[in-house]
Amino acid sequence: AVSMLPIATHNIYIFSMLKANDSGIFMIKHLKTLFYPAALTYSYNHPKELVIEKITEVLKKKATLFTSNDMTGRFRNADTFLINTVSFAYTRGVNYGSTLVGVITESEKSITNIKTKAKPALVFYFLFFLAIILGLFYLYNFLQTGLTTTLCWSLGLLIVGPAICIGFSNVAIYSVRERYITYIDKELKA
Repeated sequence: AVSMLPIATHNIYIFSMLKANDSGIFMIKHLKTLFYPAALTYSYNHPKELVIEKITEVLKKKATLFTSNDMTGRFRNADTFLINTVSFAYTRGVNYGSTLVGVITESEKSITNIKTKAKPALVFYFLFFLAIILGLFYLYNFLQTGLTTTLCWSLGLLIVGPAICIGFSNVAIYSVRERYITYIDKELKA
């Protein structure tokens, strides 16, 4: 007789590994990044006025298709600036990139801190919730009709749809943070 015990033990081991690695099927930790992105703080040994002046110089550079600068930015007020990545794709006004908000503060001894937080574009939130709502609609349709195609659409929209939105949002957040490090952080450390 064939024993099913090793298979059951193996499956429990796989599920305990998933739990131990903190990476489940629904990528819960990445969901936190979409709704609560981390704030990163950078410190510089320059006075606040010099930091603002250098950031202003970087933000004045034009972003075009044939230059290496692919970000735009502006100051919201005297201590807060915004950075966006430039996309040359024709999207009819829809912004698929993230916006990095930097708040400049000065502590004692002329150390300037910049607290940055990347905010995902609203389109990612819209698509995230749209995928869930459509997935629930197809799940309801499956429960009413019993068609397996509606079950497949439901599972696809409930699992894959939000995962794709979270993934694209994380790429956009990483991209705008990389622009900060490439253009502003590099200039302030020089």
